[in-house]
Formats: sequence, structure tokens, C-alpha cells
Amino acid sequence: MTRHLAGRRTTGLFSPAPGSRPAVLAGLGNGIVISAPLPAGIATGNPQAAAWATLGAYLAAFTNKGGPRGSRTCGLLVAAVVDATVFWIGARAAGLFPVTLAVLAALVFLAGMGTTVHPTLERLGTMPATALLVAAGAVGTTQTPAQLRPAALLVLAGGLWYAAATAVLTPAPRLRDVLHTLAQPYRAVGRTLSVLAVPQAPRTAPAHTADALRRAEAATRALRGPRGDEHLAELTDPLVRKAATLADLTAALAATGPPPAAVATPYTTATTRAAQQLARLADDLTRRRPTTPHDSAPETSIAPLEAACDRMRAQSAAGAESYPDTARAGRQRRLLGRIDAVLTTARTDAHRLAQLARTPLPPPTTRAPRPTAARLRDAMTLTSATFRHALRATTVSTAVFALTQATALPHGEWATLAVLRVLRPQYAVTRERVVQRVVGNLVGGSCAALLIAAVHTQAAICLILFVIITAGFTLRPVNYAFWVIFGTPVVLLIGDVSHPGDWHDALVRIAMTFLGTAAALLGSRLLWPSWEHPRLAAETDHARRATAAYLDTALRSLARPAQDGELAPARAAPDGELAPARPVPDGELAPARAAPDGELAPARAAAEKAVARAQSTAHHAHREPGHDRAALDREAATVAALDRLVALIAALMTHRTARAAHVPALALYTGHAAPALDPAPGEDPVVHADALAQAVEEMSLYLEDLHTRRRQELASEHTGDTAVRVRIRETAPVIELLATIADTIPGPDPGPSATAAT
Repeated sequence: MTRHLAGRRTTGLFSPAPGSRPAVLAGLGNGIVISAPLPAGIATGNPQAAAWATLGAYLAAFTNKGGPRGSRTCGLLVAAVVDATVFWIGARAAGLFPVTLAVLAALVFLAGMGTTVHPTLERLGTMPATALLVAAGAVGTTQTPAQLRPAALLVLAGGLWYAAATAVLTPAPRLRDVLHTLAQPYRAVGRTLSVLAVPQAPRTAPAHTADALRRAEAATRALRGPRGDEHLAELTDPLVRKAATLADLTAALAATGPPPAAVATPYTTATTRAAQQLARLADDLTRRRPTTPHDSAPETSIAPLEAACDRMRAQSAAGAESYPDTARAGRQRRLLGRIDAVLTTARTDAHRLAQLARTPLPPPTTRAPRPTAARLRDAMTLTSATFRHALRATTVSTAVFALTQATALPHGEWATLAVLRVLRPQYAVTRERVVQRVVGNLVGGSCAALLIAAVHTQAAICLILFVIITAGFTLRPVNYAFWVIFGTPVVLLIGDVSHPGDWHDALVRIAMTFLGTAAALLGSRLLWPSWEHPRLAAETDHARRATAAYLDTALRSLARPAQDGELAPARAAPDGELAPARPVPDGELAPARAAPDGELAPARAAAEKAVARAQSTAHHAHREPGHDRAALDREAATVAALDRLVALIAALMTHRTARAAHVPALALYTGHAAPALDPAPGEDPVVHADALAQAVEEMSLYLEDLHTRRRQELASEHTGDTAVRVRIRETAPVIELLATIADTIPGPDPGPSATAAT
């Protein structure tokens, strides 16, 4: 899982992230803007002033949370003023330890509360506290308080410079920002198809694209806002729908299993080509100049697979090929054909829309709601995780600061800075950042010591700083350890510009990092901890209920009855949406109550969100101390089964046809599937599991009878599209998926709850 996330983040270095520039360009821009004051100060003979201005720009860069140019610039201006003001307070309060301690406690507490108090605090984070610690550390080491106070104006100038330069470098919001978001689900589906193209690869569930789809839907909704463009929204909506259709079809393809050996080569060719076309489609959306329209050569991918399936069918009639393998190959061919059809229209739409990428797109005005007094009072209790984290961060940071000041440790402020950087609300995340910061400081501090000892030319130091800042901000989204590796030399080398540094300072910083991270880890363990493992059972139950609701809604939608003479859906149209096929005969009853299609989307979104939260909780809980490992493993296995269930249900919906609604025992299956997953209080889940097994057995017997009749037809050389063949085509995928869903439904947890360990 970690490798997958790291790989996905690494791809963002050179491919645009949703609604923003690539990380490489962002890192280059930060490197230019932050390091720009240094050569200017050296050229004017005032490197010390340049160092303080660079520090101001460096502090402001951490408050750059992205977003439209207007709101981003305003936020950076506020951050510059606040950082400079706090720096000035730190210089004024030099020598007054109680005042500095009180200001530090207030700043850390407000940063911990964040948006609970005011949205601006979320943007500022711990940077004001950092400015205070920098001023406190500078007094007595490099400058006197009287010399340091005017430096606050230079810190302010550096912050204002960063805000102004970022405003110039930030492009105006245009349609391509939305197109970057639309491209992400297509990239995710393409990566999944690349995995499925390998016949020997494990047939796991498709890559999770729910988050990418939700962001794409939000982007198109913004176009319908008061400052959006209704015409552009009409062009982007179909692309979002096609991305969702492709994701479901890919899930259905993964559920079919590996291809038979007789069609493995053309299957791989067709799947690989579809993955490549998806990558090209995403490139069309993200490039400023779209590529030429797609080539119209479907025969290069689907035609060989169709020919191979025809040969398998003929060999199956002669007994040379297994009939189940022939049926599976045909199903895979049809799914790839539908994927190819949807992809063809999607690429045409994407090419047409990408040509409008330079269209100005003023973002809608969105103001974060300010918290009410009642909400603030509710948050200021120990039952609030945010309040506990704010108290924890304040207590640990002030204690470390008091300890380092009382013992007169050199550069003791670095220990407090380490606390602010690694302490997080969850213990597991704090422990991970502790390891990353320690490793990063060991590597970065060692490199800084070598650079300080070897490089003494100011121009060379400026060039090194530019490279380090660029690399640090580029790799920051990949892993926090990378940022620490590059961030540690930055602070040391900035001071080295104005006066010769001591390479021993790097070793002192490493020692202070050990002190601060150890204190943060201990405080996260002992002071009002927010454990994840007690919540895992509740999160799993919530995910189970949401998945059961989605399963019930999907089954009722699968059994949707059609009125006399009404055309029921049976096949996929070129755009992937279901098209009418045949009228349902009068008197033919549907096996279950119908569910409106409008209920499917919210039920699926709720299930995906609940399962994602349970997965995150399980991931953190396994890295916490003091829990029952076996109980957590059971809960994690349940969450993994629920995640697979959501993918299987989505795959089931791609096979919804009129005949699928009349699969034998579908009513029995529908009545017991959701209760088997989430039984009501007092119900015996074994009863529902037995009923499901009975329903699956009836369906399997029905399908086996169809296969027997089809073999007889093939033996009689009836190779056309007979009624039996049509029934198999439209009901076999549904029955097999229903059987797989029944096998995947996790049973009740027989073991003790994970909360027992607490």
C-alpha cells in the first residue's frame, strides 16, 4: 500500500496534479522566489539583510496552500504580516523567558485548533511559532536584541516578496485546471488495465478511483456555480460519466479472472492498447496543446480477440476447448469491446474540450463558514480530538522549550521545532514522522556539515541553496523524509551566507532533533492520546452497514421491473449507457422491488467513503501499541472483504439487463444478501447465509442447464445467436458475480472486539 502511494505521488512530479502545476514546476518556482534575495543582497554588499528576507520568504512558502490566485495571494500576505509581527515580538521579548513561553503556548494552541477557531489558522499552521523560535534562538547567538528588531522588517519584506512573486507566477484559473482533475480517473483506470493486461498477474480489485471521480464531479459542479460556465459544464459532464463507466467496466473485467490460454495474446494486446489510449486521453486533457484526434483503428485490438473467440467456439463444439473457458473468453471480449466503444467517444470529447484549455475560468467565490460560538464551546472539551491534540502539542512544545532554556542547551529552539513538525493527532502518524525526521536530519545534517566545512564562497552557497530549495519543495509531496533531508541544510546555509558557519551546528541540530522527536513520541503516547484501534470496530460496522445498503440498492435496481411494453435495458450503447433491447412480456414478474437508479450513486459514494475511512483507521491501528493484534487482523480482513464487495457490486451493475432481472431465485437472494452482511439485532446471520447458498445453488443449476443445452446446440452445429446463447450471455455474468459476492460477504466476527484491549 505504501509503495502504491509513493508511486502515485512520484508520478505527480512530472504530470500535473488536479488543478495545479506539476510538482517540478512548483519546486522550481519556490526555488527561484525564495533564493532570489540572496544574490541581490550579496551584490549590494548586505548579505545579512538578504538572509533575513530569504527567511521571511521561506516561512511564507509553508503557508502556500494553493488555490486561486486571489485567495492564495491574500493568504500569503496575511501570513507575511503575522510571521513578521511574531518575529518582532520574539525579538522584543528576548531575555523575558515567561513572556516568550506564554506567546509560544498561545501560538501552538491556536495552530492545533486550526479551523475550529478560524480558517486562517489552518493556513498559518505552526509558522508563527517557528518565527518566534527563530527570533528567540538568534538572540545571543548571532545578534543582540537591539540588532535583531529591525530584522523583522526584512522578514516582512521577504514574506511580501514571496506573496507578490507567487501572484505573478500563478496562472489565472482556466479550464485546464478542471481538465487536470478530469484526467485523474482516466489515468487510474489505465493503470488498472495495464495490470490486467498481464494474464499471470493476480486478479485483484481495480485501483481505487473513487476519490478521483469525486474530485472530477466536484470540478464539473463548480462550473455550474454563479461564476462558472454552463456551456463548459455540459461538455465536461459526459467525460465524468464515461470515466465512471470505464471504472465499472474495468471492475467487471477484473472479476472475470485470467483469460484462457487460447486468447491470452490477443487479450493482452487489446487490454494494453486500451490502457495506452486511456493514457493518451489523459494527456489530451492535461497538455496545453492537445494531440491529434485518436486513430480510428479498432481492428488492431478487438478484431484479433474476436477471431480467437470464434476459433474457441468452433473448437468447443468439437470438444477441443472447454466450454466454460469459451464462455469466459466471450465475456472478456464483450467487456473489452464496451471499453473500447466508451473510450472512442471519450477521446473525441476530450480532444474537443482540450482545445478550449485556454478559456478563462473565474472560480466561484467560496468562503469557509466561520465557526459559531456554540461549536467552539463544544470543541473546547477533552472529548474533542482536536482539543486534545492542541493541548498535547502545547504541553510538549512548551515543556521542551522550557527545558532547553533552563539548561542553556545550544540551539535548543531546534528541539521545539522538531516537536512542532512531527507531533500529529494520531500516534501512528506521529511515529512515522519521527522516523522520517530522524533519518532525514541524519542525512541532511551530515550533508550540511560537509557543505559548511567545504564551501565558503557566498555565490556558491546561493547556488547550492537554490538547488536544495527546488529539490526540497519538489519532493515534499512524495515523502516527508525527503523534505527533511533538503530542509535541514537550508536553514543552516541561509545563516552561512551572512557569516561563516560552524559545521558543528549541524551535529547540534541532529542532537536537538533526537530530543524533540523523542519528546513528541512520548507526549503522543502519554498525554490525552487519540487511539485508532478502539474506533476500528465502530468504523468497520459503519462500513459494513453502508456496503449492505449499497448491495441492497444495487440488487433492487438489478431486479427493476418494466411495465408492459416498456423497453428494458440489455446492452451498452457506444457511450457506455444502457440502451433498450426488448419489451418485457406482459405478466412477467420481477423478482424484487425496484430501486430507482437515483439511489445507486449516493449509496455507492457512502459505501466507498465508509470503507476508505475504515481502511485508514485499520492502517493506523496496526501501528499503535497496546492492542489485540488478532482482533485487529480480523477487523482488517473484514474491511478488505468490504472493499472487494464494493468493487464487485459496481461490476454487477455493468451487466444489468432485462433478462438478468429474471434470474431464478433472485428475489430470495435479494431478500437475504444485505441482512447476511448486516443482520438486524437479534437476527441469526447463519439463516441468511443458508438462504443465500440456496439461492446461488438454484442459479447455478439454471446456468448449468443452459450450458448443457448450448453444448448440444454446438454439437448440432447451431453456432448462431440462438435464444440459449443470448440467455447465457446476459445471465451468466450476473449469476457468477452473485455467487462471488455471496462468497465474499464477511461473516460475523467471532472474536472479541478490538475495544476490549483498551
